[in-house]
This record gives sequence, structure tokens and C-alpha cells, in this order.
Amino acid sequence: MLGVNQSVRFELFPLHFPPELISAAFVSGNETAWPPVFAPAAVEWLGAHGYAVLGTELWVLKGSAIQSLPTGKSGMRELHGNTVNRESKESWSSFIVRAATETLAYLQAFSPADIVEQGELHFHVVWVSEARYAELTRGDISSV
Repeated sequence: MLGVNQSVRFELFPLHFPPELISAAFVSGNETAWPPVFAPAAVEWLGAHGYAVLGTELWVLKGSAIQSLPTGKSGMRELHGNTVNRESKESWSSFIVRAATETLAYLQAFSPADIVEQGELHFHVVWVSEARYAELTRGDISSV
């Protein structure tokens, strides 16, 4: 489990990101997560505004800690989330649409009943702009 810093840093969010989604976000360092009821709206907004959602990771919040491998019905710690990779020669606009569609389908199919560990469920959502994606794929990680 990781320590948690819940102070909201507005620079983490894209310009004009909806205030209601900012206030619903859980922030830990440079990472953001939303309860399952808000995560789809965040994904939809990001996709509609030129950001590709690279995936999600389920977090179970417990007081001041995050469990990213919650206990599932199997009794074992499990990874829950999705990953979307850009396909070779895929246009940015196609990638954005596909990433949002696949992530929304995952979020819709997710069943909270699959998690037996107690705590608040949140989805850590990872997104990227086209410019940032280009930096990362060039290997320019100086500003990571």
C-alpha cells in the first residue's frame, strides 16, 4: 500500500476539466482516481477533448492508504483494470476514440461484487495528450 496525499493539484487536470470531476477526484501524488460512478464521465470528457486514455487500475482506498491489488472472490490479490495501446500507424483521433470506447466498456463490465476487500473503490485513470505521447514514445522522459 502507498501513502496518500489527497490535496488537489489543479495543474494535474487538463484546462477546462469539469470542476465537478475535479472535486470528485482522489489525488495521490501525480495520480488521480475516481469512484466508479464518476470514472466514465472523466473518460468521456478526456476522449472528447483530445486525450487518449491509456487505461485504468482499480484502487481500494483505506483511510490514508491505497491497495492496488485488492482481494477478489478467489481470496487472492488481483489486478483489475485495462490497458489500451496505440496500434501501428493508428491516427491520433482513431486512438482516442478506441481508447475511450474500450475503457468505457471495461468500466461498464466491472462488477464491484468481484472485490471482497473492504474500502472505497476508485479507478485510477491514466491519460495523455498527443504531444506528451510523442515525447514519451521518442524516449524524451526528462519531464516525467
